[in-house]
Amino acid sequence: MKKRLVVGTLAAGLMLVAGQATASANVAWCLTDPPIELVTPGGHNITVNNMIYLPPKYLHLSRQITEDASAVPDGHGGTLVAVQVWIPSGVSKAQVVSSENRYQVSSEGAGKGGVVTTLNLDVPIS
Repeated sequence: MKKRLVVGTLAAGLMLVAGQATASANVAWCLTDPPIELVTPGGHNITVNNMIYLPPKYLHLSRQITEDASAVPDGHGGTLVAVQVWIPSGVSKAQVVSSENRYQVSSEGAGKGGVVTTLNLDVPIS
């Protein structure tokens, strides 16, 4: 009897944990847009990747997201990349992660609909 109780309790606990893991996967959708190609002030080509996390109920607005980036000298021999991501009106909150993978530089921030979220990446080349 005790063995059945222990096995039943463990099975219930495992199902509870598995159920929570599945539910949390539906909390946000990750969108990756085409990379933004930039040329640094020193003439190097870099690529900025953006990932935008939206609550599932706003997925239909994802095609309205726009992005842009610019590169200027950072004053220390590198490049300051400013990434602007416009989140469409109506979205309560979006999480944005911008990265330049070759130099392993990233930045993240949050924004709401109708505003531009600006992230800065300090890339170590000019």
